[in-house]
Amino acid sequence: MLDQFKERFECWNRDELDLMQDMYAEDAVFDVSAVFTDVAPMEGHQNMRRYWNELRETWDGVRIDPLEGFDVGDGRYVIGIRLWGKGQRSGAEVDQHLAFLYTLRPQDGKVIRAQLLPDVAAAISVAGSSH
Repeated sequence: MLDQFKERFECWNRDELDLMQDMYAEDAVFDVSAVFTDVAPMEGHQNMRRYWNELRETWDGVRIDPLEGFDVGDGRYVIGIRLWGKGQRSGAEVDQHLAFLYTLRPQDGKVIRAQLLPDVAAAISVAGSSH
């Protein structure tokens, strides 16, 4: 199951944002607000792409590597990740373990919601409470 998500993260790591965006529904929600509290949830390709481009400009060589994955039912998956890289201007390094909770559309497997959470336990908890 983890393998099916690896390509999503490899698109980011290779800076192939068009391929990554194709994995999301047009009206998908990308929500990092539980970790980055100053960033509101984004809806739609255009808003997600603007944010991804800003991240690319801010961080030098930022990578996201999937570490573990869990099927939490109803087309939802928790993926534990390592986010690491260095700030372009500040030189500050980041190396964090976080988790995404993905909701996939059953008919085509496209992401309709991606939520970044502080850790796998929090993601599993949110999945359980939003069931």
